[in-house]
Amino acid sequence: MRNLKIAGFLALTLLTGFVLSLRASTDATAINFSSLDTSQPHNVSGTLYMPVNCSGPCPAVVLIHGTNGIDQRGELYREPILSAGIAIFEVDFKTGIYKGPTDRPSPDAFLPMAFAALKQLRKLPSIDPERIGIMGFSLGGNISLRTAIESNVKEWMGNDKGFIAFATFYPVSKPIIKELEKKGTKLTGGPIIVFYGTNDSYGEGTAVPELKSLLATKFNFQLITVEYAGATHAFNLNAPDMNYFDPAAIHMRGHTSWDPEAANDSIPKLVAFLRENVAGK
Repeated sequence: MRNLKIAGFLALTLLTGFVLSLRASTDATAINFSSLDTSQPHNVSGTLYMPVNCSGPCPAVVLIHGTNGIDQRGELYREPILSAGIAIFEVDFKTGIYKGPTDRPSPDAFLPMAFAALKQLRKLPSIDPERIGIMGFSLGGNISLRTAIESNVKEWMGNDKGFIAFATFYPVSKPIIKELEKKGTKLTGGPIIVFYGTNDSYGEGTAVPELKSLLATKFNFQLITVEYAGATHAFNLNAPDMNYFDPAAIHMRGHTSWDPEAANDSIPKLVAFLRENVAGK
């Protein structure tokens, strides 16, 4: 047995978005919206999945994919999250934006898209505007972590509040560590959980503990981490092992490997975090 290390709708205005029902059951709804960045007003989209067991405005989580786009990872967590009474807005920030690692924009370029998704959800009567979290894998995890930085919230949300909780999977932490070390940079204070493997080709095995230490020392913030010994990047992607080029990886060589034990273990831990910090608010 692996040793685990655990530290701790449909009302939209035509001015702000176009909504199209995917199925007559209305449990999945496609929503098109635009980035908040007026200099690069990318048109993006997402699919809103509503839980059947939520009688009033539901809590929700924005789900952001990795560099490869929407894949099986979203499906892995979908039903467990929905069963907890939490809606999921799974966004597509790849189509029409980039093709792969070599033309992928910097993570900061996705921030106005992520915050646009938050604003979009807050317009829906089926969603509780005060109970919206964010989660993501790899690139999506990195974006999610960056939305927890106060200056980023201020830039794109003004005086409005940002996300209330942040669930990230192997978020490529090293660049964020450097950003957090900058003078004047601080967190919003919302709870954050990071899932990662020690054999991550982006250096998460050492970077996540370093991030945890930095947050504790500089901000007196307790980052929740779930470490899987021997697991790689994208350990929860049920696909053949893959080696690929990515400038963000160590020596620009990325590697992924499906780890069913780690993937299955992460499901109840993620749901418990969201239940407590999003649904429970």
